[in-house]
Amino acid sequence: MSVLKGSIPQLACVILAGGRSRRMGQDKALLKLPDGQRLLNRTVNVARSLTPDVSVVTPWPDRYQAATNLEPQWITDSQEAGPLVGFSQAWPQIQADWCLLLACDLPNLDAPIFQQWWIWLVSQASLASQASAVAPAASLVKGVKGWEPLCGFYHRGAVPSLNQHLASGDLSFQSWLSTLEVAAYSDVPSDMVFNCNTPADWSQVSR
Repeated sequence: MSVLKGSIPQLACVILAGGRSRRMGQDKALLKLPDGQRLLNRTVNVARSLTPDVSVVTPWPDRYQAATNLEPQWITDSQEAGPLVGFSQAWPQIQADWCLLLACDLPNLDAPIFQQWWIWLVSQASLASQASAVAPAASLVKGVKGWEPLCGFYHRGAVPSLNQHLASGDLSFQSWLSTLEVAAYSDVPSDMVFNCNTPADWSQVSR
């Protein structure tokens, strides 16, 4: 059961599992963590600590359902055109005001940190509303190369600009985010946004 059940605004979670894991050499979503959980299972479990409304966007829902015995909402990524397109395909299935977007290859996700982040974000949005200020369209962690787009919160109000951005032919998350009001959240350890792309990356997790 979600620890934030009954909170306003509502929250959904979308997990992207559409990469082909070429650099890893095997499917990242199905890698097993030291505790025996597959990476996708752990990501879904962390998401469910915040909300029961969890969706996985992937071109291979049958593969993952068979391997993980998970029962989220499966959304088929029909284009395989990258994470921004996959994210856009999820929004028509989302009823909530906010969406927590996660990549499936983040092994160090921490549920209590997300819970505190969500509480902070709700308060920031409320303060902006009371002051008639511009409310944040997203809340993300700032990394060395820019925003960390695949581990953060997005508001439904950003969907029209997302669709317009994609219609222009630009598939870059960073260029889209440059058009949004983003609330930076700093209380996230750097290892929580560490994603595994290569066997060397995975060796740091599976020791």
